[in-house]
Amino acid sequence: MWAIVVILGVVGIYKTDSMQSFQQHSNHNPVYEFVWAVPCENGLRSSGYSVVPTGRLFLKQVNKDGTVGAVCSD
Repeated sequence: MWAIVVILGVVGIYKTDSMQSFQQHSNHNPVYEFVWAVPCENGLRSSGYSVVPTGRLFLKQVNKDGTVGAVCSD
């Protein structure tokens, strides 16, 4: 029973407006790096699209060339 609740929760998260926008602006690279807990807001920035449910960013998507750019910069 708990597995069904978890699966439905994950599916529900992927259907939110924030995740839909992230998928549109993503570089489609499935590799992420941990970064310092940077205060940030949801939305499109010059450094990429951020999804920040807690108000602080902890993961940054790695660029196609393997570098990690600026975190949550305008």
